[in-house]
Amino acid sequence: MKICIAYESKFGNGKKCMEYLQSMLAEGGHEVDLFSVREKAPSALPGAELYIFSAPTQVGNVAGKMKKFLKKAVIPQENSKYALITTCMDPPKSKSLETMGEILDQKGITKAADGLMIKVNGMKGPCDEAYQDQLKAFAKDVISSRA
Repeated sequence: MKICIAYESKFGNGKKCMEYLQSMLAEGGHEVDLFSVREKAPSALPGAELYIFSAPTQVGNVAGKMKKFLKKAVIPQENSKYALITTCMDPPKSKSLETMGEILDQKGITKAADGLMIKVNGMKGPCDEAYQDQLKAFAKDVISSRA
């Protein structure tokens, strides 16, 4: 399966998580394109069957750079699905997944699996020690949703 992972990461926690996720998916035989939303224009998304978007929570909601990116994003392939990840200090208070999902739903792209909130310990991290197990379970869910 062709998978595109686009992330925003202020302190490196999201990047670390997405690099780990990319390696797991690639080991599973999937073609994975990984990039920061700072590196590509929203109109230059590569075609993919699955898009994974990851952004930190800032002041309770999705980081502004990701929000702008998603609003302007052009999804080039029909019948694609999406999955979402956020890094946050207080998962129950984060609205990031909800905000990103609303933007993508308006574009007619279908959600592949429930979103994932990865807890970070302090504003700059590091990620909670369970993040790798969470990402393994998440990867399994999103891949099985495409089967």
